[in-house]
Amino acid sequence: MLSTFEKGVISIIKTALTGSELKLCEGFDFDKLYEFSVRQQIIPIIYYGLSKGIGALAIPNRTKFLFSTANLTTFSEKQMSYAQEAFDAFDEQGIEHLKMKGTILKKLYPYPEMRLMSDADIFVNMDKYEQISAILTDLGYTLKFESDHEIGWDKDGVCIELHKRLIPSYTEDLYKYFENPWQKLILVEKSQYKMSDEDTFIYIFTHFAKHFRDGGIGIKFMTDFYVYLESYKALDIAYIEKELEKLKLLEFWQNTKRLIEVWFYDKECDQISAFITYKIFDSDAYGKEKAKLEANAVKLAKGKGAKKAKSRRLWFTLFPKYIDMCRRYPVLKKAPILLPFMWIWRFFDALIFRRKNVQKNLNDIKQINDEAIEKYDAELRYVGLPYNN
Repeated sequence: MLSTFEKGVISIIKTALTGSELKLCEGFDFDKLYEFSVRQQIIPIIYYGLSKGIGALAIPNRTKFLFSTANLTTFSEKQMSYAQEAFDAFDEQGIEHLKMKGTILKKLYPYPEMRLMSDADIFVNMDKYEQISAILTDLGYTLKFESDHEIGWDKDGVCIELHKRLIPSYTEDLYKYFENPWQKLILVEKSQYKMSDEDTFIYIFTHFAKHFRDGGIGIKFMTDFYVYLESYKALDIAYIEKELEKLKLLEFWQNTKRLIEVWFYDKECDQISAFITYKIFDSDAYGKEKAKLEANAVKLAKGKGAKKAKSRRLWFTLFPKYIDMCRRYPVLKKAPILLPFMWIWRFFDALIFRRKNVQKNLNDIKQINDEAIEKYDAELRYVGLPYNN
């Protein structure tokens, strides 16, 4: 059921992570492999797998893989060094924080550079944001952006994302479970917190489900599951599944668990595993724009088709939510009463200075149709991951 290319890439990854024998079918497309690895952000793990499997000197496009892996390894070390500098500063000044996602998962891989990350994610106590801002400024960081759940700071191309919440508030069905995260956190030392191993896995899986549902996911989510489950073999799976049932993610977890067994433990592939594999391979590291548009349309339609999705998308384009307006016009944080006036100002601001953004939104709205909505919704239901809105 899996294609020759899918089987080959999975085998290369297994060889990198486990040292198992590399099995490539005749006709494996090496010409496609490098660009695919770039798109999926998995160049180092592919390079290590091929080096173990066929020898570094025999790798097609060897120079590209070698130079890219070297550059990414250097950047990975820089990321972790900068992140640790921030962690240490937070400890010194009593800023409660939790290392998240790649910052903890990298250490579970045979080599940390196998697990690339776009940024270093840290959950922090936002009551101390002014103090945090001063710390990062002193360390040489510059404020770059703020979203619903993150604030991004940059230094020499390294981004640290401060998480205000573990899951975006607009992902309402999943956000509710993580609404009070400090209740699940355990003090490790100084001001460093952690989740239990089980709750960490629940969070990682929920983050994966969110991305899959909202536009697609890449291969490194699957390698994360493998290295985590291999590193923590005493996990209380019964507890994990009970909590995932509360999140309405149990069916999707069961399908994902089967997929992990197919990829890494040589279980026979079934139709759902083949379908999810296809969706992962067809995606980029964090999904595709077209899929994100379709996902958003499904969410907006609420089962009432493209007309409903278009009208709601247009409404939110004209009248963004308060939290979204605050990011563009910070004055609203201190004076929420100005929101109606800022909507009017934003209308003229967009027409004069942001016409390209307006045109893009209008083009996105035009692309929404019943067939695309029904197809995307059916695919989510097939894998056990419908929108619960």
